[in-house]
Amino acid sequence: MPLPKPDPGGVGTDRPVLDQSDFACILAHALAERDRGLGTLPDRVGLAPADLARLVARWFPGLDLPDLDLPFPEPPEAQKQLALLLTWRGGAASEDARWLACILARRSMEGNHLWEDLGLPSRTALGALIRRHFPRLHAANTRNMRWKKFFYRQICADAGFSLCLAPSCGECAEYRECFAPD
Repeated sequence: MPLPKPDPGGVGTDRPVLDQSDFACILAHALAERDRGLGTLPDRVGLAPADLARLVARWFPGLDLPDLDLPFPEPPEAQKQLALLLTWRGGAASEDARWLACILARRSMEGNHLWEDLGLPSRTALGALIRRHFPRLHAANTRNMRWKKFFYRQICADAGFSLCLAPSCGECAEYRECFAPD
């Protein structure tokens, strides 16, 4: 069974359709990475096989995925991002939000913009996903900082130290790299 076609902008108003579209993008991207030999599907997605199987049963019934019988070592590098996301998720604390927290934490360790590392069509689609599932985190990003940088900045602030050497964002030489244009 093929994955459904993603919403090209990821900004529609039907939450279940958007969630299914986002999960379809994420799975399709992770499957492509797996096919290029970059790791197992659970590793690329960031979900334990049992969680990945539940996600597929919920959003894509009948879809048969590879690697769900393989061991899944959780990457320790993603634990701080995961803790941040779980702390800031919406009050509903849905299973979808927990899955997305794991996925975002794992994919934030990759080298491109987070929306690209997730396989989403745009940064706007990522913002909409975060707004739906992590509304307090979305609201806290008042200056439209790029999401990976924002996650790390929040983690550092929570730990009591600053990620940047500049005393303020306005004085930082890398300001344009952290913040998206309006």
